[in-house]
Amino acid sequence: MIAAVMAGSAAAALLFRWARLPLWPLTGGLVGAAAVNLGFELAVEVPGVVALLAQLMIGTAIGATIGPEIFRHFIRIIAPGTLAVVVVLGAGLVFAWIFALLGLLEPAESAFSLMPGGVAEMVAAAVALGYDGAVVIGAHMVRLFTVIWSAPLFLWAAERIYRRWVQPPGA
Repeated sequence: MIAAVMAGSAAAALLFRWARLPLWPLTGGLVGAAAVNLGFELAVEVPGVVALLAQLMIGTAIGATIGPEIFRHFIRIIAPGTLAVVVVLGAGLVFAWIFALLGLLEPAESAFSLMPGGVAEMVAAAVALGYDGAVVIGAHMVRLFTVIWSAPLFLWAAERIYRRWVQPPGA
């Protein structure tokens, strides 16, 4: 059964690559695996050791790109970066309260669903506290796809705004 889910994941990833969607291996793989798992009513779970190895590979791929200059950049952005995170957390809480007031989600599930952070971490925290992890996963998938697929547009706009209004003339 896991082979069928992996085949669906690979097929959707290739389709997403063909469609030139950003981060096609991640988004296509996720959609394909979910489609096969749900479409055939499978209850496939990736073995813990395989999930651990995949996370280690992702961590290795990211960690290998970090050089000594990153610490100089980190010192410059720690205060404004912390402020940005606090603002996003606050916005997440406000929307969590609104969603709870509208009866869309339970308050805690709403908070876990709308907070920034890794999907696995938010789901693990929610489940550990007795909340519905599936609800949290669903909301984070919406967030993940929205961010990934809209990133090219936002980056294009940010670059144009920077060049037009921020960058000093002649720079």
